[in-house]
Amino acid sequence: MVRVINGLTMAGCPWPPGRDAAAERAFATYVVNPTLRRTATLSLPHSLSHFVHVFYTPICPPIFAPATHGPTWELWLVWPRRRSEAAKAGRSPRRRDRMNALSLSASRRFAVCALGVLLAAPATAQDFRGRITGVVADSSGALLPGVTVTAESPARIQPQVAVTDQDGTYRLIALPPGVYDVTFELEGFQTLKHEGVRVVINTTLTLNTSLDVASLAETVTVSGESPIVDTTTTGVGTNFVKELLTEIPNARDVWAAMSQSAAIQVTGFDVGGSHTGTQTGYMTYGVNQQNTTRLEGINTTEGTNANAGYFDFGSFEEFQIGGAGNMADQDTPGASLNVTVKSGGDDFSGSWYSDWEGDRTISDNVPGAFRTEGERDGDGFFTREEDGLQRGNPIDRQYDINADLGGPIYRGKAWFYYSYRLNDQYKNVLNFDELARSKLTNPFTVKGTYQLNRNNQLIGYANKREKLQALRDLGQNVPVSAARFQSSRNYVYKAEWTSVLSDRLFLDVIAGTWRNFFPLRPTTESGAFAGPYVPGRLDLSTGARLDGGPHTLYQDQQREKPQFSVSLTYDKSGWIGSHNFKLGTDGRWETRTFFADQPFNHVYYDEVLNTIPSEVEFYNTPNESDNRVNAFAVYLNDNWRISDRVTLNLGLRLDRYRDFWPDQLVTPEGVPALAGTSDERLMELFSEQQVPGETVSRSTTVAPRVGLAYDLRGDGRSVLKVFWGRFYFNSAPDTVAAEANPVGRTRLRYDWTDLNGNLVLDGPAELESFLRTVAGPSGVTIDPDLDRPVSQEISAHFEREVVRGLSARASYVYKNIRDEWDVVDLGRIATYTLPIEQTDPGPDGQSGTADDGGTIALFDRAPAEENRVFTNPADNDADYHTLELGVNRRFRDRWMLLASFGYTWLEQLYGTGSDTGALSSAGNNKDYDWRPNLRRFGREQTTIWNYKIIGRYVAPWAVGISGSYKVQSGRQWGRSLNVSLPEAGSETIRVEPATANRAPNVAILDLRFDKTFTLAGGVRLTPMLDIFNLANAGTVTAFRNATASNGSFQEVTALLDPRIVRFGVRLQF
Repeated sequence: MVRVINGLTMAGCPWPPGRDAAAERAFATYVVNPTLRRTATLSLPHSLSHFVHVFYTPICPPIFAPATHGPTWELWLVWPRRRSEAAKAGRSPRRRDRMNALSLSASRRFAVCALGVLLAAPATAQDFRGRITGVVADSSGALLPGVTVTAESPARIQPQVAVTDQDGTYRLIALPPGVYDVTFELEGFQTLKHEGVRVVINTTLTLNTSLDVASLAETVTVSGESPIVDTTTTGVGTNFVKELLTEIPNARDVWAAMSQSAAIQVTGFDVGGSHTGTQTGYMTYGVNQQNTTRLEGINTTEGTNANAGYFDFGSFEEFQIGGAGNMADQDTPGASLNVTVKSGGDDFSGSWYSDWEGDRTISDNVPGAFRTEGERDGDGFFTREEDGLQRGNPIDRQYDINADLGGPIYRGKAWFYYSYRLNDQYKNVLNFDELARSKLTNPFTVKGTYQLNRNNQLIGYANKREKLQALRDLGQNVPVSAARFQSSRNYVYKAEWTSVLSDRLFLDVIAGTWRNFFPLRPTTESGAFAGPYVPGRLDLSTGARLDGGPHTLYQDQQREKPQFSVSLTYDKSGWIGSHNFKLGTDGRWETRTFFADQPFNHVYYDEVLNTIPSEVEFYNTPNESDNRVNAFAVYLNDNWRISDRVTLNLGLRLDRYRDFWPDQLVTPEGVPALAGTSDERLMELFSEQQVPGETVSRSTTVAPRVGLAYDLRGDGRSVLKVFWGRFYFNSAPDTVAAEANPVGRTRLRYDWTDLNGNLVLDGPAELESFLRTVAGPSGVTIDPDLDRPVSQEISAHFEREVVRGLSARASYVYKNIRDEWDVVDLGRIATYTLPIEQTDPGPDGQSGTADDGGTIALFDRAPAEENRVFTNPADNDADYHTLELGVNRRFRDRWMLLASFGYTWLEQLYGTGSDTGALSSAGNNKDYDWRPNLRRFGREQTTIWNYKIIGRYVAPWAVGISGSYKVQSGRQWGRSLNVSLPEAGSETIRVEPATANRAPNVAILDLRFDKTFTLAGGVRLTPMLDIFNLANAGTVTAFRNATASNGSFQEVTALLDPRIVRFGVRLQF
């Protein structure tokens, strides 16, 4: 017997009182409340029910009470005694017989414990393996039971074996991605072997076959007939297999690779590694948030959206990016990125990859108009540089080294894999003499696989990632003094146990953690800026920072995310078709400590930088906040194959979140010039506080998913898929708890009158009215009726294998967002009732000129106290519609092709800004602000589109030619203007709708030429020549879109990187 208390397994406990442990029953008993004597019958798979009874005794009701908080639950797992041979013979059992009476195989014992966790513990798992299913018949069409189906691959230490059911069906589940040989054997029939069946992540392949009666012992081999259309599941995504990872020219990072995927709209344009060291945002089917990243099954998502760390690209076996049709094992509405790493093998293998590019291999692409100060191009863009732009922002030099080795520790039993990567780049910044360096290192990627026995396997994984960025953010608005020094690192660890409990039952247990250390420090600490150092200043119109002043955000952040996941997959035939059930649970305990400091603890905001002062902002720094979230979930998927042509996908997911913080202390330093102030807000801001721990939110969500896949002709080549699903937002420590925790970076903004004109705050007498809390938890409360934001998806897809190995797809995807949360000042939102007219000086920023825009009707607010509440604003909904076409031809007969076109309509609230940003110029960012002037256009509809063609051809003599052509629509945007209101202070509003203008479309053509030489011992040497941005396009990718008095509207701040020639070599054995 095993006793599980709050997820902790304890062996050797006494039998539950009053229970007969020796009773043989076909079902487990789930005791809901012993006092009321209420019971419910929990059906177990036959392979479990014959040996296990479950007694689940709650002490009090909450079903997801954490192990360290709340009431206790007891789960009793009891397997029945079996009569020993001695007992059958009428003798008293010996001690060994008594031991055997309670014994169970180790794998099934652990399965029982895991089942207990599935029932007792309550979050996100995504399958990073594939599946092969099908039906076996004889030549007359009669279904064949009892056929042995064996899948063998270098990706598996041991073959996987299944046996067909009475209806001739079989399932090979949880197959690591790779190329498989699938063999069908039945006495009296010819043995049939399918070679070269490619299995990819999270995809089900249907491989139906027929066997002929054998006239003699023989094996029939079929090659190159791998299915390409998934006719049973509803998920849609792109699998990046070997050819896409290694044979197509890209920057060797996931963001550059994702830009080649259908449905992905990137928010930055990489040319030959130009974005090394800085993540590129992306959106899928309109949604640019709530993305999830899993590395070897471990959730490494930073916050609720970002990708923490930079990957060891050469260690990838495969990765998948999915954005539509996800079932209940996916929690969030955004994209799901799943990466699996190489494992080694029964033979030693390894590789060395290196590439180099330098200033002599990089072209100049500055358009002619920008070489002269003030001259505008056809779209109205220009430069204010005195001598024009003499250089864009190309890479100065970069090299990438990636080496790996894998193989057997003991053949057929244990494998190892190790990889190392170093990617070092020096890059020019538009009109700066300094080079911005980004150095990315993966000191180790280690994976070990141990086959306990034929059906049980242990997997361990560890990865360390480091990043050095000496002048982060350096650019037109950020001088060296305000750039930030980043030296960060993060770690991923995993331990996994998989068990094939039977040919119908598969168990997967993962435990691991992700740790992230992310400092952003002043350049004075790194020595890049020697001073003199003065308080920070920003221009209200352009966002430009003062040369000699600091940035406005410094940190030393640490995140930890210990986690687990357990899933049990069970196949069952004969229940109106066949079912593939997946019952899963996972949980995470996430912590974020955030040390914040700000040099001088205040920052000035000027109407004209360092000339006309306007406002001042005060910080409660230094402080270190500690926020946490516990997230647990349980889900159930059923892939129900009703007939050979109809498959129903059903899913149900339950998530439970607890957002909280522990006891902590805040000790801000204050501002010396404000010593003796009587302002209560400032006195509270600068005072020491002891903050007791508090749980600020608990929520439970239930998300159903339904999908239908219909094989139109029954030949596995044409499928129609429809899907409906509900997805709730997940939260991170900086989502809910951080909004209200008093220990956090808070900024209060005041009107400021510089009485003596020295541009420095001299005392409390220079402060005018309090304007607002700009950011931070000061005074924020959590709405007790807070709802968790929800997204719904409706999608339909038609896919057809046009010719062998080539498929075409047409898709429609609708997604929405409802009940999104944000901070709203309920004390002031209704007070914007004072009409006021603001003169628009027009694009040149000078009133009285020909381009003046007239007057704008705005509202100022009446005096009122703040009442900031984290809630669900009523007008923050969003809707996204996407039409998509795609063609996919896997690599076969020396060539491959991937092409797509996508068009998305977005309807949502849009923000403002003074600069489109080099990494945000491609997408329209959803943004909510409670102030009415910033929402004067309401929800707006914009559009984005892209098309992509990617291909490879291997000519005679092993000469490879590959390339990609990507075209993406420019961002739609409207001109903005900073206004000063008597009571509300400065606000940046848009004077044009978001559809008024569109930035230039961006087209990038990349090519590769390579030649493979086979050396002694099977060693392969491949020199490569990559050409990025072959057309040397100099497209404007970032510019100022705000009116300013200095005439900087439409000034260029970044260009697409120029043509780059990269030399590389790959050695493989």
